[in-house]
Amino acid sequence: MTHTIDLNDLLTNEDAARLLGIKPTTLEMWRYLGKGPPFLKLGDVPQSPVRYLRSAVMAWLAERSYRNTSEATAAMRAAPVKVAPGAIPGPWTNGKRNVNQSGGASE
Repeated sequence: MTHTIDLNDLLTNEDAARLLGIKPTTLEMWRYLGKGPPFLKLGDVPQSPVRYLRSAVMAWLAERSYRNTSEATAAMRAAPVKVAPGAIPGPWTNGKRNVNQSGGASE
């Protein structure tokens, strides 16, 4: 089955960020963390361009529509927290501080 995409529905990172009212770098970070709207990678190498389907961005926004702050807070608490590898710098292991770590500025 072939799926046809209207090329006018494709947004660059900058276009999608403008639509969301955020900075392009914020959208890049969300993409890295797996938090943002779904995206398309136009190629097989890391430098390949990224595009967003306008309809997917709008659907992602609709999923985040709440009637009040209590509803939004409950949804955020229920969602699993995603942490990118290496995102927590410092002497931490499994959520606990490793106090026996040698080296560092204080030694």
